[in-house]
Amino acid sequence: MPPAPAVLIHNPGAGTSHRADPSQLQAALRDAGFDAEHRPTRTPHDLGLALSGPLPGPVFIAGGDGTFRAAALHLTGRDATVGVIPLGTSNNIARTLGLTGDPVDVARAYRTATRHPFDAGRVQAPWGEDVFFEAFGCGLFADLLHAYDPTAPKSPLRAAQALLTTLPGFQAQPVPTCIDGHPSPAPPLTLLEIMNIPSTGNGLHLAPDAHPGDGLLNLIRVNGQQRDSLAAYATAMLRGQFDTLPSVQEDVAATFTLHATGQHVGQVFHVDGETRTHPGSPVHVQVWAGALHVLRPD
Repeated sequence: MPPAPAVLIHNPGAGTSHRADPSQLQAALRDAGFDAEHRPTRTPHDLGLALSGPLPGPVFIAGGDGTFRAAALHLTGRDATVGVIPLGTSNNIARTLGLTGDPVDVARAYRTATRHPFDAGRVQAPWGEDVFFEAFGCGLFADLLHAYDPTAPKSPLRAAQALLTTLPGFQAQPVPTCIDGHPSPAPPLTLLEIMNIPSTGNGLHLAPDAHPGDGLLNLIRVNGQQRDSLAAYATAMLRGQFDTLPSVQEDVAATFTLHATGQHVGQVFHVDGETRTHPGSPVHVQVWAGALHVLRPD
């Protein structure tokens, strides 16, 4: 059979982009049965043009989680099919889908792929509407990310500076929350994350049971008054057991409403790897079931 038409989006600035260039990926995808047209995307405007209009077939996204987000925002709600080729640093989306290893091998493995729904989260907030694919939240991680400034080039030095400026003054704050329309009390929180997949950020494996195709989101809340040790948090994340810690409460639902009131937790939210300043409340979050479809090699 002739190869099926497809589109290839490749981010040359991704963390491990040196591992595979577009021509190598096109060759591997041809081996998998796809004739993937590489559409260069040097700017966000280019990406919008590349993904506008009818698509000839699946869109293969070669990059990290930021590349996936940037492309997926143009594809949600269009019955689009996406194939992920990991070229980033964290690759949370790819890992969730079981896509690890050499990117050329991953591309070639799509020969036996099947199509699966991939949910997203919809946010309605005072700053406007947002969509997330990994996680949405407030608290310590959002404050750290905001201090780090994710719009600037990656820098270990700025990451260290963000830690030094954020941690000393951080205080747990209450975030009154409703889950599927019902109030759900909680103590002041160090962290609140609504997860679509198990991980976010750089290795924050917070919701091991989160599944992006189940039509639900996982709310993770960390008690700011009875915290576990840093070593316990780190060990639990490595073992995929973060949700079992005494200070962690997990709820699974389709809709959430947050009434952020605290000085810290209420000031900044993160939407995947981006941050939003919070001018008021409430913030409504709901699952967008089947926002996309993804290919997963069998």
